[in-house]
Amino acid sequence: MTKELWRQYWFDTINGLTLSEFQENNQVNMADSGVYRSFDDFVNIYVDKVLCGYDYQFYIEENWLTQAEYEIIKDWHNEIENYILSINDDSNDTTIISDNKCLSILHNGMLVKQKLMLIISESEKEYLK
Repeated sequence: MTKELWRQYWFDTINGLTLSEFQENNQVNMADSGVYRSFDDFVNIYVDKVLCGYDYQFYIEENWLTQAEYEIIKDWHNEIENYILSINDDSNDTTIISDNKCLSILHNGMLVKQKLMLIISESEKEYLK
């Protein structure tokens, strides 16, 4: 995987974890693919397919992520990791609006997006819109 492709996946996943549709329902219809994705799907994509078992320090050392970007996302990332530890098998049946942890991730993720938009390149901003 290239740095550019990884960053696109990273931004796309941040976008997925902050979809406003999740505030009313646990699933959204991804219009371009016709596939329904749940909030937990995006959490799993973020952990498994974007981070691939590595911590952010690895991506900083590889120069795929700046220290400033990490400082913006680190608390939110920890919040997601804590959410993962709290997930039970019935979580897909719970609407996001009734889950304060999910609502917090949505809200804090939107703040992360706003802060990242201030420091990333113009060409990368399209992935966060």
